[in-house]
Amino acid sequence: MKRGRFYLTPFTLDHIEEVIEGLSAENRRELKLLGHSDIRKALLDMHETSECYLCREEGESFIMIGGLWFGADEAWPQMFAMFSDKIKSNWHAMARGSRMFVSHFDQSHDGMSMTVNADFEFILNWSAWLGFEPVGVSHLGFEKYVEFVRCNPRQKNIKDELSRPAMH
Repeated sequence: MKRGRFYLTPFTLDHIEEVIEGLSAENRRELKLLGHSDIRKALLDMHETSECYLCREEGESFIMIGGLWFGADEAWPQMFAMFSDKIKSNWHAMARGSRMFVSHFDQSHDGMSMTVNADFEFILNWSAWLGFEPVGVSHLGFEKYVEFVRCNPRQKNIKDELSRPAMH
């Protein structure tokens, strides 16, 4: 999928080294908090268990990697994203890539959920900007996470039980 100079491509094993080298410090910390001591193994697991894409601008290193994880006990798929260490200096590219990313998933899903570490204000704001609504707080160890949901704006699902407590 391509829009201007930005494109999404399925995440492959060939992307792993590039992602390891350019992954942001926040995402490295997050992976450790989630119990992943080996970033390479975490990326391999992600490749095998999720629908995952790499977003980049032509001729540039990756902007973000993300996708959907489909848990057996989840009503909607859980969206996740990890960013390049250059993301804060390249907000425009991240914004374009993120909108394209979410629009891609809107084509096939009624909604998505997301869980974001409460320490990452930049990502909390990004989530809200993408149309995710905060619906609760959870804890994992000493860390606090904000739970988000996003109803597909193309769907008329305001009476759907799965969309509650999100506001439409």
